[in-house]
This record gives sequence, structure tokens and C-alpha cells, in this order.
Amino acid sequence: MKCLSLDHNKADADVRRRAAFSSSRRTALSDGIAGGAVVLVTCNRTEIYFCAERENAERALVQTAPEAPPFSFYGEGDAEKHLFRLAAGLCSMLVGEDEILGQIRGAYEEARLNGRSKGMDDAFQAALACGKKVRAQTGISSYACSLATLAANEVFRFKEGEKRALVVGATGQIGASVLKNLVSGGVRVTATSRSHNFSAGVPDAECAPYAERYALLRGADAIVSCTASPHIVFEAEKTAKHCGDGRPRLFIDLAVPPDIDPRVGLLGNCRLLGIDGFRAAAEENNAKKRSAAEEAEKIAAGCLAEYSAGEAAKRCAARIAALGDDKKKAAYALKKSDPAAFCAYCRALEENG
Repeated sequence: MKCLSLDHNKADADVRRRAAFSSSRRTALSDGIAGGAVVLVTCNRTEIYFCAERENAERALVQTAPEAPPFSFYGEGDAEKHLFRLAAGLCSMLVGEDEILGQIRGAYEEARLNGRSKGMDDAFQAALACGKKVRAQTGISSYACSLATLAANEVFRFKEGEKRALVVGATGQIGASVLKNLVSGGVRVTATSRSHNFSAGVPDAECAPYAERYALLRGADAIVSCTASPHIVFEAEKTAKHCGDGRPRLFIDLAVPPDIDPRVGLLGNCRLLGIDGFRAAAEENNAKKRSAAEEAEKIAAGCLAEYSAGEAAKRCAARIAALGDDKKKAAYALKKSDPAAFCAYCRALEENG
């Protein structure tokens, strides 16, 4: 398995916007790579996992999205290591964040159901199991463990007393988490929806049509937008018409590509916080979880070694069987006790024919 990657460590939100592929583009990209691909797109990263040659994947990327920025490359072995660390929450802006595991699962299931995950199923299933194990055995998901939590905390701090928030994109995973955090913190929330059957699952939240989002600005103190729209959701000129009463307003944009026109932050009494604006809070959170992250690294490395040993055992099954019962038992005992040593043993078998 190999991987092409673009994330928050290598590119800011404006650059990542050019690689925030829609569902149709993800499908086209996967179809353009021999054997298929798992395409993961989140607010902080776009990653393409595949088993074809690197040149084939890069050519498909250029053909599907010629405006996409350059991607980093993880070769065989490094790609698996990166995936396991990613599932463990170690590669996120916010170490141990909750959303990434579900996002990986969603990307993998999309590829699997479309028959485009060939050769990668075992790696993704093992990585997802690793992510669960890390969260069960460490405190890496303690403290503020998601962008949704950090966003809600910004709203809580914005002003004293009663607050009213508008959440646009509450049907998505991040939006739903933001909504629930705000409601649990005593904020009065209105969530917009394009669907008449929308239910946010939080009885204390009101629901309003998406088309009324500008009018709803008049009664909102804080606005959180996190849609999957490829277009601007709040344009500066229209926003200004509904925010001219002098009241302070906080706009939080958790979408990539951005939902909110950057010029909104220049309007009087309006503060705009984009997704990259959470870096300082994330760094503080990460420092608190340093020991948990170190333990998570060990668990991820152990899970990766077990997965690699399992793959080596499949490749060398016939060679090991030909060694005789005693050596066969010894080999599989080594696999259980020291997966890394077993992998080295299998490499030696392969090299010696």
C-alpha cells in the first residue's frame, strides 16, 4: 500500500481547499487508479491510499483535479505506519481527536462498497482496531478532544450571560457534535437544514430552513458553519446587511473549503475564526496529553508489528510449512512473541528462496 497525502502540517486551509474533493471527484479519482483507492477527505487533510504504482496515482490525481497542490508520498511500509498513527489520533492537529476514526472508517467503507479497496482491506481493518485500542487503553481522548469541542468552548467564552448560536451544517458529524456541545453548555441553538425532515437529535435545538440563514444572523451571537458546500455559505455583502446593529458576533468556520467569506472578519464588531485559528488551543491540549500520546505511539507500533507479522505469515505460509513441524511451530511461536523478529525471519526466507 502507498499513500499521497496533504495535511495541515504541509498546507494552510486555503491550499487544502483545492484538495477538498467532493464525493463525485473521490469516485472519479478512485476509478482512475488501477485497482482503486481509498480517498480520505477531512477538514485537515486529503489522503489517497492505493496499491498501484505511484506514477499511476499521481497521473489520476492530475487528471481528476488539475488544480490540486503537490502531495507528499508514503511508500510501502511507511503508508501503513502513517495510517496506523493516523487512526490512533497521533497525526491530527488536535492529538486524540474523536472524529478521525469515524472519518477513516467512512472513507474505507465508501471504497469497499464500490469494490475499490482491493489489497487494502486488512490494513484498514487493523488500523481501525488499533484506533479503538488506543482510545480504550490511554487518556489520549481526554480534555478537549475534537474541533467541535474547541469551537463550542470559543462560543462559551465569547460573551457573558445568555447566548444564541446559529449552526449551519448540523447534519454532518462535526456540526452535530458542535450542536450537542453548545446545547449541553446552555446555549440556545438554531440549526439550519436543507431538508424538511431534518432532526438534529437534540430536542432543545430549533430547526430553520437553510435559505433563512442570513435573516437568522440578526438574532445570533455566534455562528458556526461546517457544511460540505463547495460554495461560500456566508458572503460578506449579504452578511453585512444583517449584522449592522453594532452587536458583537463570533463567526467560526470549520469547513474546508471555507464556508465564510474572509471579508466577514473585517466587518465591524464581527470576529472570524477559521479552522487553522485553533492551532494554539490544539497545542495547549496536546501538551496536556503528552504522556498519553507516548503510550499511544507504543500501542500503534505494536499493532502495526502484529499486522505486518500477519501479512508476512500469509506470504510465507508455504515456505514455513515446508520447514517441518518443529520449525513451523517455532516460527509461529516467534510470530506471537516477537512480531518484528518474525517479519525479519520471513524476509530471510523470501530472500533465500
